Amino acid sequence: MAELALAYRVRSYSTGTPGRAICNARSHHFVADGSGGEEVGAGELFLSGITACAVNMVERIAGSEEIPVNWMDVSVEAYRDPDRAPIADEGTVSVYDDIKVHFQIWGVDDDQGQYLVDQWKRR
Repeated sequence: MAELALAYRVRSYSTGTPGRAICNARSHHFVADGSGGEEVGAGELFLSGITACAVNMVERIAGSEEIPVNWMDVSVEAYRDPDRAPIADEGTVSVYDDIKVHFQIWGVDDDQGQYLVDQWKRR
């Protein structure tokens, strides 16, 4: 097996305020709250990472395939069943029951847009 190269290193640490963490990526620091906090929630940060990755990856694919993307908007919605009991032996683990990813891509026809989304799904 080939030697793996480090892609990213991030960390988060407690602040002394329950449900609040300070996150660090390179020289950038930001606050993440648990659900219902004043700051952006950890789940929101997780999902925004998916949307940012989708935008960047689709733009890269489009550029390499010479597909003229003018603008893109990717959103994610995560749903939970509020009546579902926590997973056995895992306490109150945070589980999403459904996640929907929405792409809006300007500058391409429907077939090109579907091709780009399909390529993203495969990676």
